[in-house]
Amino acid sequence: MVLSLTIPGQYIRFMEISCYQYSEFLTPRGHLKNYDKKQRFGSDEGGSDLLSSGNVDHPSLFLIAAATGSKARNKAFGIRLPLLGYPAISLAAMASLTPDRFDIRLVDEANEPVPYGQNCQLALIVGLTHHMPNVYGIADRLRSEGTKVILGGFHVTALPDEALEHADSVILGEAEAIWKEVLDDFTRGNLKKKYVGREVDLSRLPNIRRDLFNKKFYYPGEIIETTRGCAVGCKFCGVQNFFGRRYRGRPPEAIREELMALFGPRPAQARWKTWLARHWHPDIPYFIERRLLYVMDSNFVSDPGHARAVLEVFKDCDIRWYGHASFNLTRDESILDLMAESGCIGVNIGFESLSQATIDSIHKFPNRTAEYADCIRRLHERNIGVMGTFIVGFDEDSPAVFDQVAEFALENRLETAFTLILTPLPNTPVYGQMNSEGRIFSRNWGDYDHGSVTFFPRNMTPGQLHWGMRSTWKKIYSWRSIWHRIMTKPRVRPFFYLPVNIGFHRCTRLICSEKLWRPPNPTPQESFR
Repeated sequence: MVLSLTIPGQYIRFMEISCYQYSEFLTPRGHLKNYDKKQRFGSDEGGSDLLSSGNVDHPSLFLIAAATGSKARNKAFGIRLPLLGYPAISLAAMASLTPDRFDIRLVDEANEPVPYGQNCQLALIVGLTHHMPNVYGIADRLRSEGTKVILGGFHVTALPDEALEHADSVILGEAEAIWKEVLDDFTRGNLKKKYVGREVDLSRLPNIRRDLFNKKFYYPGEIIETTRGCAVGCKFCGVQNFFGRRYRGRPPEAIREELMALFGPRPAQARWKTWLARHWHPDIPYFIERRLLYVMDSNFVSDPGHARAVLEVFKDCDIRWYGHASFNLTRDESILDLMAESGCIGVNIGFESLSQATIDSIHKFPNRTAEYADCIRRLHERNIGVMGTFIVGFDEDSPAVFDQVAEFALENRLETAFTLILTPLPNTPVYGQMNSEGRIFSRNWGDYDHGSVTFFPRNMTPGQLHWGMRSTWKKIYSWRSIWHRIMTKPRVRPFFYLPVNIGFHRCTRLICSEKLWRPPNPTPQESFR
Protein backbone atom coordinates (compact mmCIF):
# COMPACT_ATOMS: atom_id res chain seq x y z
CA MET A 1 0.00 0.00 0.00
CA VAL A 2 -1.54 4.69 0.64
CA LEU A 3 -0.51 8.00 -2.69
CA SER A 4 -0.09 10.73 -5.13
CA LEU A 5 1.35 12.45 -2.16
CA THR A 6 1.43 9.59 0.25
CA ILE A 7 3.88 7.49 2.17
CA PRO A 8 4.84 3.91 2.69
CA GLY A 9 2.14 1.92 4.01
CA GLN A 10 -0.18 4.52 5.28
CA TYR A 11 -3.70 3.70 4.28
CA ILE A 12 -3.74 2.50 5.46
CA ARG A 13 -3.53 5.70 6.10
CA PHE A 14 -2.64 7.21 2.79
CA MET A 15 -0.25 5.49 0.39
CA GLU A 16 0.86 4.08 -3.00
CA ILE A 17 4.55 4.11 -3.75
CA SER A 18 6.40 2.26 -6.49
CA CYS A 19 9.40 0.10 -5.81
CA TYR A 20 12.93 -1.08 -6.41
CA GLN A 21 13.82 -3.06 -9.49
CA TYR A 22 15.04 -6.40 -8.28
CA SER A 23 14.73 -8.53 -11.35
CA GLU A 24 12.24 -11.34 -11.66
CA PHE A 25 10.54 -10.74 -8.33
CA LEU A 26 6.93 -11.77 -7.90
CA THR A 27 7.27 -14.36 -10.60
CA PRO A 28 3.95 -16.23 -10.53
CA ARG A 29 4.33 -19.34 -8.49
CA GLY A 30 2.30 -22.17 -9.95
CA HIS A 31 1.52 -23.78 -6.61
CA LEU A 32 -0.13 -20.51 -5.50
CA LYS A 33 -2.19 -19.79 -8.58
CA ASN A 34 -5.61 -20.91 -7.47
CA TYR A 35 -4.82 -21.08 -3.75
CA ASP A 36 -7.35 -22.75 -1.51
CA LYS A 37 -10.48 -20.75 -2.29
CA LYS A 38 -12.52 -23.85 -3.02
CA GLN A 39 -11.27 -25.50 0.15
CA ARG A 40 -12.36 -22.59 2.35
CA PHE A 41 -15.39 -21.34 0.47
CA GLY A 42 -16.60 -24.49 -1.21
CA SER A 43 -16.93 -25.29 -4.90
CA ASP A 44 -17.85 -22.51 -7.30
CA GLU A 45 -20.15 -24.78 -9.30
CA GLY A 46 -23.22 -22.88 -8.16
CA GLY A 47 -21.71 -19.69 -9.48
CA SER A 48 -20.82 -21.43 -12.73
CA ASP A 49 -24.43 -22.53 -13.24
CA LEU A 50 -25.57 -18.97 -12.76
CA LEU A 51 -23.02 -17.73 -15.26
CA SER A 52 -23.98 -20.24 -17.91
CA SER A 53 -27.62 -19.22 -17.59
CA GLY A 54 -26.83 -15.56 -18.16
CA ASN A 55 -26.13 -13.61 -21.31
CA VAL A 56 -22.37 -14.10 -21.05
CA ASP A 57 -20.86 -17.55 -20.62
CA HIS A 58 -17.29 -16.38 -20.00
CA PRO A 59 -17.45 -12.74 -18.91
CA SER A 60 -14.39 -10.58 -18.61
CA LEU A 61 -13.82 -8.79 -15.31
CA PHE A 62 -11.48 -5.85 -14.81
CA LEU A 63 -10.29 -5.18 -11.26
CA ILE A 64 -8.89 -1.65 -11.42
CA ALA A 65 -6.84 0.16 -8.79
CA ALA A 66 -7.07 3.76 -9.93
CA ALA A 67 -4.27 6.30 -9.53
CA THR A 68 -4.33 10.10 -9.68
CA GLY A 69 -4.69 10.40 -13.44
CA SER A 70 -1.52 12.51 -13.48
CA LYS A 71 1.64 10.76 -14.62
CA ALA A 72 3.71 13.56 -13.15
CA ARG A 73 2.11 13.30 -9.70
CA ASN A 74 2.36 9.53 -9.78
CA LYS A 75 6.05 9.95 -10.57
CA ALA A 76 6.51 12.16 -7.51
CA PHE A 77 6.32 9.01 -5.43
CA GLY A 78 7.35 6.64 -8.19
CA ILE A 79 10.62 5.91 -6.41
CA ARG A 80 11.96 2.45 -7.02
CA LEU A 81 13.13 1.22 -3.66
CA PRO A 82 13.06 -2.02 -1.70
CA LEU A 83 9.78 -2.84 0.02
CA LEU A 84 8.13 0.42 -1.03
CA GLY A 85 5.95 -0.79 -3.86
CA TYR A 86 2.64 -2.31 -2.96
CA PRO A 87 0.36 -4.13 -5.37
CA ALA A 88 -3.42 -3.82 -5.22
CA ILE A 89 -3.83 -6.44 -2.55
CA SER A 90 -7.53 -5.76 -1.94
CA LEU A 91 -8.36 -6.49 -5.57
CA ALA A 92 -6.23 -9.63 -5.54
CA ALA A 93 -8.32 -10.72 -2.56
CA MET A 94 -11.54 -10.10 -4.53
CA ALA A 95 -10.09 -12.16 -7.38
CA SER A 96 -9.58 -15.10 -5.04
CA LEU A 97 -13.34 -15.04 -4.32
CA THR A 98 -14.33 -14.89 -8.01
CA PRO A 99 -15.49 -18.03 -9.86
CA ASP A 100 -12.98 -19.43 -12.33
CA ARG A 101 -15.28 -18.84 -15.30
CA PHE A 102 -14.62 -15.11 -15.12
CA ASP A 103 -11.66 -13.87 -17.14
CA ILE A 104 -9.95 -11.62 -14.61
CA ARG A 105 -7.51 -8.85 -15.37
CA LEU A 106 -6.00 -6.82 -12.53
CA VAL A 107 -5.04 -3.29 -13.59
CA ASP A 108 -2.80 -1.13 -11.39
CA GLU A 109 -3.17 2.23 -13.07
CA ALA A 110 -0.14 3.67 -11.28
CA ASN A 111 1.92 1.38 -13.51
CA GLU A 112 -0.19 0.68 -16.61
CA PRO A 113 -3.05 2.26 -18.56
CA VAL A 114 -6.62 1.04 -18.34
CA PRO A 115 -7.23 -1.22 -21.36
CA TYR A 116 -10.24 0.42 -22.97
CA GLY A 117 -11.99 -1.10 -25.97
CA GLN A 118 -11.55 -4.71 -24.79
CA ASN A 119 -15.24 -5.65 -24.55
CA CYS A 120 -15.09 -5.85 -20.78
CA GLN A 121 -18.43 -6.92 -19.27
CA LEU A 122 -17.84 -5.96 -15.63
CA ALA A 123 -15.37 -3.69 -13.84
CA LEU A 124 -14.73 -3.10 -10.15
CA ILE A 125 -12.83 0.15 -9.55
CA VAL A 126 -11.39 1.28 -6.22
CA GLY A 127 -9.53 4.41 -5.18
CA LEU A 128 -8.89 6.85 -2.36
CA THR A 129 -10.45 10.31 -2.20
CA HIS A 130 -7.74 12.02 -4.23
CA HIS A 131 -8.16 9.37 -6.94
CA MET A 132 -11.88 9.96 -7.38
CA PRO A 133 -11.89 12.46 -10.30
CA ASN A 134 -9.87 9.91 -12.24
CA VAL A 135 -12.00 7.01 -10.95
CA TYR A 136 -15.12 8.73 -12.24
CA GLY A 137 -13.48 9.40 -15.60
CA ILE A 138 -12.51 5.75 -15.98
CA ALA A 139 -15.98 4.62 -14.93
CA ASP A 140 -17.72 6.97 -17.37
CA ARG A 141 -15.62 5.81 -20.29
CA LEU A 142 -16.06 2.11 -19.52
CA ARG A 143 -19.81 2.56 -19.15
CA SER A 144 -19.90 4.29 -22.55
CA GLU A 145 -18.41 1.07 -23.95
CA GLY A 146 -21.18 -1.02 -22.36
CA THR A 147 -19.29 -2.18 -19.27
CA LYS A 148 -21.16 -2.56 -16.01
CA VAL A 149 -19.17 -0.60 -13.44
CA ILE A 150 -19.04 -1.12 -9.67
CA LEU A 151 -17.21 1.33 -7.42
CA GLY A 152 -15.92 0.71 -3.91
CA GLY A 153 -13.49 1.92 -1.29
CA PHE A 154 -13.22 4.51 1.46
CA HIS A 155 -14.56 7.48 -0.51
CA VAL A 156 -17.41 5.55 -2.09
CA THR A 157 -18.45 4.31 1.34
CA ALA A 158 -18.47 7.90 2.60
CA LEU A 159 -20.34 9.38 -0.41
CA PRO A 160 -22.22 6.57 -2.18
CA ASP A 161 -24.81 8.77 -3.90
CA GLU A 162 -22.09 10.85 -5.52
CA ALA A 163 -20.38 7.68 -6.74
CA LEU A 164 -23.63 6.32 -8.19
CA GLU A 165 -23.66 9.20 -10.68
CA HIS A 166 -20.78 7.37 -12.38
CA ALA A 167 -21.52 3.71 -11.65
CA ASP A 168 -24.13 1.00 -12.01
CA SER A 169 -23.54 -0.15 -8.43
CA VAL A 170 -21.53 0.77 -5.35
CA ILE A 171 -20.22 -1.35 -2.50
CA LEU A 172 -20.14 0.20 0.96
CA GLY A 173 -17.58 -1.16 3.40
CA GLU A 174 -15.78 -4.49 3.13
CA ALA A 175 -16.77 -6.27 -0.04
CA GLU A 176 -15.54 -9.84 0.42
CA ALA A 177 -18.62 -11.16 2.23
CA ILE A 178 -21.05 -9.92 -0.43
CA TRP A 179 -18.96 -10.37 -3.57
CA LYS A 180 -20.70 -13.63 -4.49
CA GLU A 181 -24.09 -11.88 -4.26
CA VAL A 182 -22.81 -9.09 -6.49
CA LEU A 183 -21.57 -11.53 -9.14
CA ASP A 184 -24.78 -13.55 -8.99
CA ASP A 185 -26.85 -10.40 -9.53
CA PHE A 186 -24.62 -9.37 -12.42
CA THR A 187 -25.05 -12.77 -14.05
CA ARG A 188 -28.84 -12.45 -13.79
CA GLY A 189 -28.69 -8.91 -15.18
CA ASN A 190 -30.10 -7.54 -11.93
CA LEU A 191 -27.39 -5.49 -10.21
CA LYS A 192 -28.59 -3.50 -7.21
CA LYS A 193 -27.62 0.14 -6.82
CA LYS A 194 -26.09 -0.34 -3.38
CA TYR A 195 -24.49 -3.29 -1.64
CA VAL A 196 -23.66 -2.94 2.04
CA GLY A 197 -20.72 -5.07 3.10
CA ARG A 198 -20.15 -6.38 6.57
CA GLU A 199 -17.16 -7.20 8.72
CA VAL A 200 -15.38 -10.20 7.31
CA ASP A 201 -14.26 -13.21 9.31
CA LEU A 202 -10.58 -13.13 8.34
CA SER A 203 -10.18 -16.81 9.15
CA ARG A 204 -12.40 -17.67 6.18
CA LEU A 205 -10.59 -15.62 3.56
CA PRO A 206 -8.51 -17.53 1.00
CA ASN A 207 -5.03 -16.39 0.05
CA ILE A 208 -4.90 -13.56 -2.45
CA ARG A 209 -4.36 -14.15 -6.18
CA ARG A 210 -0.71 -13.15 -6.38
CA ASP A 211 -0.46 -14.66 -9.84
CA LEU A 212 -2.43 -11.66 -11.16
CA PHE A 213 0.28 -9.17 -10.20
CA ASN A 214 2.44 -8.01 -13.09
CA LYS A 215 5.92 -9.04 -12.02
CA LYS A 216 7.45 -6.00 -13.76
CA PHE A 217 5.90 -3.60 -11.26
CA TYR A 218 6.59 -5.00 -7.80
CA TYR A 219 9.99 -5.71 -6.31
CA PRO A 220 11.37 -7.25 -4.15
CA GLY A 221 9.09 -8.36 -1.26
CA GLU A 222 5.74 -9.89 -0.51
CA ILE A 223 2.76 -8.25 1.17
CA ILE A 224 0.32 -9.66 3.72
CA GLU A 225 -2.65 -8.56 5.80
CA THR A 226 -2.95 -10.02 9.31
CA THR A 227 -5.52 -7.76 11.01
CA ARG A 228 -8.36 -5.29 10.42
CA GLY A 229 -10.23 -2.76 12.55
CA CYS A 230 -9.22 0.17 14.72
CA ALA A 231 -10.37 0.95 18.25
CA VAL A 232 -8.72 4.39 18.41
CA GLY A 233 -10.70 6.43 15.88
CA CYS A 234 -8.53 9.49 15.20
CA LYS A 235 -10.64 12.43 14.07
CA PHE A 236 -8.83 12.86 10.74
CA CYS A 237 -8.85 9.18 9.71
CA GLY A 238 -11.44 7.12 7.85
CA VAL A 239 -10.10 3.65 8.72
CA GLN A 240 -12.56 3.08 11.57
CA ASN A 241 -15.53 4.17 9.44
CA PHE A 242 -14.59 1.54 6.86
CA PHE A 243 -13.23 -1.40 8.87
CA GLY A 244 -15.07 -0.81 12.13
CA ARG A 245 -13.99 -0.50 15.76
CA ARG A 246 -13.65 -4.20 16.45
CA TYR A 247 -10.16 -5.60 16.07
CA ARG A 248 -10.01 -8.78 13.99
CA GLY A 249 -7.00 -10.99 13.38
CA ARG A 250 -6.18 -13.82 11.02
CA PRO A 251 -5.32 -17.13 12.67
CA PRO A 252 -1.53 -17.30 13.12
CA GLU A 253 -1.41 -20.80 11.62
CA ALA A 254 -3.10 -19.54 8.45
CA ILE A 255 -0.45 -16.84 8.24
CA ARG A 256 2.26 -19.45 8.71
CA GLU A 257 0.78 -21.57 5.94
CA GLU A 258 0.70 -18.63 3.53
CA LEU A 259 4.23 -17.48 4.32
CA MET A 260 5.69 -20.95 3.96
CA ALA A 261 3.94 -21.29 0.61
CA LEU A 262 5.49 -17.99 -0.44
CA PHE A 263 8.99 -18.35 0.93
CA GLY A 264 9.50 -22.00 1.85
CA PRO A 265 12.24 -23.08 4.27
CA ARG A 266 15.32 -20.91 4.14
CA PRO A 267 17.99 -22.53 1.95
CA ALA A 268 21.42 -23.48 3.17
CA GLN A 269 23.79 -20.49 3.02
CA ALA A 270 26.52 -20.44 0.42
CA ARG A 271 29.93 -19.23 1.53
CA TRP A 272 29.65 -15.95 -0.35
CA LYS A 273 26.35 -15.16 1.41
CA THR A 274 27.91 -15.97 4.75
CA TRP A 275 30.77 -13.62 3.89
CA LEU A 276 28.34 -10.81 2.97
CA ALA A 277 26.40 -11.33 6.17
CA ARG A 278 29.56 -11.23 8.28
CA HIS A 279 31.38 -8.35 6.57
CA TRP A 280 28.50 -6.17 5.27
CA HIS A 281 25.25 -6.82 7.10
CA PRO A 282 23.35 -9.94 8.24
CA ASP A 283 20.23 -8.79 6.33
CA ILE A 284 21.84 -8.74 2.90
CA PRO A 285 21.31 -12.47 2.16
CA TYR A 286 17.61 -11.99 2.95
CA PHE A 287 17.39 -9.29 0.28
CA ILE A 288 19.23 -11.49 -2.19
CA GLU A 289 16.85 -14.36 -1.42
CA ARG A 290 13.82 -11.99 -1.49
CA ARG A 291 12.66 -13.12 1.94
CA LEU A 292 11.09 -9.72 2.55
CA LEU A 293 7.59 -8.98 3.81
CA TYR A 294 5.47 -5.86 4.21
CA VAL A 295 2.67 -6.15 6.80
CA MET A 296 0.00 -3.74 5.60
CA ASP A 297 -2.13 -3.60 8.78
CA SER A 298 -2.79 -0.08 10.07
CA ASN A 299 -1.73 -1.20 13.58
CA PHE A 300 -0.04 -4.56 13.79
CA VAL A 301 0.04 -4.63 17.61
CA SER A 302 -3.53 -3.62 18.49
CA ASP A 303 -3.99 -7.01 20.17
CA PRO A 304 -0.69 -7.83 21.91
CA GLY A 305 -1.57 -11.51 22.28
CA HIS A 306 -2.28 -11.92 18.58
CA ALA A 307 0.80 -9.86 17.70
CA ARG A 308 3.05 -12.13 19.77
CA ALA A 309 1.68 -15.23 18.07
CA VAL A 310 2.24 -13.72 14.60
CA LEU A 311 5.74 -12.56 15.52
CA GLU A 312 6.58 -16.14 16.49
CA VAL A 313 5.40 -17.18 13.03
CA PHE A 314 7.65 -14.56 11.39
CA LYS A 315 10.54 -15.77 13.51
CA ASP A 316 9.98 -19.41 12.53
CA CYS A 317 9.69 -18.47 8.83
CA ASP A 318 13.07 -16.67 9.04
CA ILE A 319 12.25 -13.51 7.07
CA ARG A 320 12.80 -9.76 7.24
CA TRP A 321 9.72 -7.54 7.52
CA TYR A 322 8.34 -4.14 8.34
CA GLY A 323 4.89 -2.71 9.06
CA HIS A 324 2.85 -0.18 11.01
CA ALA A 325 2.27 0.04 14.73
CA SER A 326 0.93 2.45 17.29
CA PHE A 327 3.17 4.33 19.67
CA ASN A 328 2.24 2.22 22.69
CA LEU A 329 4.04 -0.85 21.37
CA THR A 330 7.27 0.56 22.81
CA ARG A 331 5.88 0.33 26.34
CA ASP A 332 6.15 -3.47 26.18
CA GLU A 333 9.78 -4.59 26.27
CA SER A 334 8.88 -8.23 25.56
CA ILE A 335 7.12 -7.33 22.30
CA LEU A 336 10.05 -5.13 21.26
CA ASP A 337 12.46 -8.00 21.89
CA LEU A 338 10.28 -10.40 19.92
CA MET A 339 9.98 -7.92 17.04
CA ALA A 340 13.77 -7.80 16.81
CA GLU A 341 14.05 -11.59 17.00
CA SER A 342 11.37 -12.02 14.32
CA GLY A 343 13.34 -10.01 11.75
CA CYS A 344 11.71 -6.56 11.96
CA ILE A 345 13.79 -4.02 10.03
CA GLY A 346 11.50 -1.03 10.53
CA VAL A 347 8.19 0.17 11.89
CA ASN A 348 6.04 3.08 10.73
CA ILE A 349 4.65 5.04 13.69
CA GLY A 350 2.07 7.82 13.41
CA PHE A 351 3.49 10.45 15.77
CA GLU A 352 1.13 12.96 14.06
CA SER A 353 2.08 15.95 16.24
CA LEU A 354 4.66 17.08 18.77
CA SER A 355 1.95 18.88 20.77
CA GLN A 356 0.12 16.85 23.42
CA ALA A 357 -2.79 19.30 23.21
CA THR A 358 -3.14 18.47 19.52
CA ILE A 359 -2.83 14.74 20.19
CA ASP A 360 -5.64 14.95 22.75
CA SER A 361 -7.84 17.03 20.46
CA ILE A 362 -7.65 14.49 17.63
CA HIS A 363 -8.26 11.53 19.99
CA LYS A 364 -4.91 9.86 19.32
CA PHE A 365 -5.03 8.60 22.88
CA PRO A 366 -2.12 6.10 22.86
CA ASN A 367 0.40 8.84 22.01
CA ARG A 368 2.37 10.68 24.71
CA THR A 369 4.65 13.29 23.18
CA ALA A 370 6.92 13.36 26.22
CA GLU A 371 7.76 9.70 25.54
CA TYR A 372 8.49 10.04 21.80
CA ALA A 373 12.28 10.24 22.13
CA ASP A 374 12.41 7.23 24.46
CA CYS A 375 10.18 5.29 22.07
CA ILE A 376 12.59 5.87 19.21
CA ARG A 377 15.61 5.03 21.38
CA ARG A 378 14.14 1.67 22.41
CA LEU A 379 13.57 0.68 18.80
CA HIS A 380 17.02 1.84 17.70
CA GLU A 381 18.63 -0.15 20.51
CA ARG A 382 17.17 -3.25 18.84
CA ASN A 383 18.37 -2.20 15.38
CA ILE A 384 14.80 -1.45 14.25
CA GLY A 385 14.37 1.59 12.03
CA VAL A 386 11.68 4.18 12.79
CA MET A 387 9.59 5.66 9.99
CA GLY A 388 7.75 8.58 11.55
CA THR A 389 4.63 10.22 10.16
CA PHE A 390 3.58 13.77 11.04
CA ILE A 391 0.58 15.88 10.06
CA VAL A 392 0.67 19.67 9.91
CA GLY A 393 -2.20 22.14 9.77
CA PHE A 394 -4.00 21.32 13.01
CA ASP A 395 -5.76 24.19 14.74
CA GLU A 396 -2.99 24.48 17.35
CA ASP A 397 -0.23 24.61 14.70
CA SER A 398 1.60 27.84 13.90
CA PRO A 399 4.30 28.37 11.26
CA ALA A 400 6.84 27.26 13.88
CA VAL A 401 5.62 23.66 13.57
CA PHE A 402 7.57 23.00 10.37
CA ASP A 403 11.00 23.63 11.89
CA GLN A 404 9.95 21.75 15.02
CA VAL A 405 9.17 18.58 13.06
CA ALA A 406 12.38 18.78 11.03
CA GLU A 407 14.49 19.35 14.15
CA PHE A 408 12.78 16.45 15.93
CA ALA A 409 13.48 14.09 13.02
CA LEU A 410 17.13 15.18 12.91
CA GLU A 411 17.70 15.12 16.67
CA ASN A 412 16.14 11.66 17.09
CA ARG A 413 17.62 10.35 13.84
CA LEU A 414 14.44 9.00 12.35
CA GLU A 415 15.22 6.72 9.43
CA THR A 416 12.42 8.40 7.48
CA ALA A 417 9.96 11.13 8.37
CA PHE A 418 6.88 11.93 6.33
CA THR A 419 5.15 15.26 6.83
CA LEU A 420 1.62 15.46 5.41
CA ILE A 421 -0.93 18.25 5.26
CA LEU A 422 -4.07 17.71 7.30
CA THR A 423 -6.85 16.74 4.90
CA PRO A 424 -10.56 16.84 5.83
CA LEU A 425 -11.58 13.53 4.29
CA PRO A 426 -15.33 13.06 3.81
CA ASN A 427 -17.28 11.51 6.68
CA THR A 428 -14.57 12.17 9.25
CA PRO A 429 -15.00 14.41 12.33
CA VAL A 430 -12.41 16.83 10.94
CA TYR A 431 -14.45 17.24 7.76
CA GLY A 432 -17.65 17.76 9.73
CA GLN A 433 -16.07 20.42 11.92
CA MET A 434 -14.41 22.36 9.11
CA ASN A 435 -17.43 22.12 6.87
CA SER A 436 -19.71 23.51 9.60
CA GLU A 437 -17.27 26.38 10.17
CA GLY A 438 -17.10 27.22 6.46
CA ARG A 439 -13.36 26.65 6.32
CA ILE A 440 -13.16 24.26 3.36
CA PHE A 441 -12.42 26.15 0.13
CA SER A 442 -11.68 23.26 -2.24
CA ARG A 443 -14.23 20.60 -3.17
CA ASN A 444 -11.98 19.19 -5.87
CA TRP A 445 -11.31 15.68 -4.58
CA GLY A 446 -8.03 15.59 -6.49
CA ASP A 447 -6.69 18.09 -3.96
CA TYR A 448 -7.37 15.72 -1.05
CA ASP A 449 -3.99 14.05 -1.43
CA HIS A 450 -2.30 15.17 1.82
CA GLY A 451 0.01 17.40 -0.19
CA SER A 452 -2.54 20.10 -1.08
CA VAL A 453 -4.23 22.63 1.21
CA THR A 454 -8.02 22.42 1.01
CA PHE A 455 -9.05 24.51 4.04
CA PHE A 456 -8.22 27.68 5.97
CA PRO A 457 -5.90 26.89 8.91
CA ARG A 458 -6.47 28.83 12.14
CA ASN A 459 -2.97 30.11 12.83
CA MET A 460 -1.41 30.47 9.39
CA THR A 461 -2.41 31.14 5.80
CA PRO A 462 -3.03 28.36 3.28
CA GLY A 463 0.14 29.43 1.48
CA GLN A 464 2.20 29.16 4.66
CA LEU A 465 0.88 25.64 5.21
CA HIS A 466 1.62 24.66 1.61
CA TRP A 467 5.22 25.87 1.58
CA GLY A 468 5.89 25.07 5.24
CA MET A 469 5.17 21.40 4.71
CA ARG A 470 7.54 21.40 1.75
CA SER A 471 10.26 23.18 3.71
CA THR A 472 10.08 20.30 6.20
CA TRP A 473 10.68 17.78 3.43
CA LYS A 474 13.63 19.79 2.14
CA LYS A 475 15.27 19.90 5.57
CA ILE A 476 14.65 16.27 6.43
CA TYR A 477 15.87 14.97 3.06
CA SER A 478 18.80 17.34 2.63
CA TRP A 479 22.14 15.63 2.11
CA ARG A 480 23.37 16.90 5.50
CA SER A 481 20.31 15.49 7.27
CA ILE A 482 20.55 12.14 5.47
CA TRP A 483 24.21 11.79 6.43
CA HIS A 484 23.54 12.61 10.08
CA ARG A 485 20.43 10.44 10.45
CA ILE A 486 21.59 7.40 8.47
CA MET A 487 25.38 7.29 8.24
CA THR A 488 26.73 8.50 11.59
CA LYS A 489 27.21 5.89 14.31
CA PRO A 490 25.37 4.13 15.81
CA ARG A 491 23.73 3.23 12.50
CA VAL A 492 20.52 1.29 11.84
CA ARG A 493 20.63 -0.75 8.63
CA PRO A 494 22.19 1.98 6.44
CA PHE A 495 22.42 -0.32 3.42
CA PHE A 496 18.60 -0.21 3.32
CA TYR A 497 17.75 3.26 4.62
CA LEU A 498 20.38 5.16 2.63
CA PRO A 499 18.87 4.34 -0.80
CA VAL A 500 15.41 4.94 0.66
CA ASN A 501 16.44 8.44 1.73
CA ILE A 502 18.16 9.14 -1.56
CA GLY A 503 14.90 8.24 -3.26
CA PHE A 504 12.93 10.66 -1.10
CA HIS A 505 15.55 13.36 -1.69
CA ARG A 506 14.77 13.05 -5.39
CA CYS A 507 11.04 13.01 -4.75
CA THR A 508 11.27 16.24 -2.79
CA ARG A 509 12.04 18.17 -5.98
CA LEU A 510 8.77 17.02 -7.48
CA ILE A 511 6.79 17.60 -4.29
CA CYS A 512 8.01 21.20 -4.29
CA SER A 513 7.20 21.77 -7.96
CA GLU A 514 4.58 24.49 -8.51
CA LYS A 515 3.64 22.80 -11.78
CA LEU A 516 2.59 19.62 -9.98
CA TRP A 517 1.18 21.17 -6.79
CA ARG A 518 0.09 24.74 -7.30
CA PRO A 519 0.05 26.85 -4.13
CA PRO A 520 -3.50 27.52 -2.88
CA ASN A 521 -5.03 30.81 -3.85
CA PRO A 522 -8.54 30.94 -2.35
CA THR A 523 -10.62 34.07 -2.88
CA PRO A 524 -11.36 36.33 0.11
CA GLN A 525 -15.04 35.38 -0.14
CA GLU A 526 -14.10 31.78 0.61
CA SER A 527 -12.46 32.65 3.92
CA PHE A 528 -14.23 31.71 7.13
CA ARG A 529 -12.73 34.66 8.94
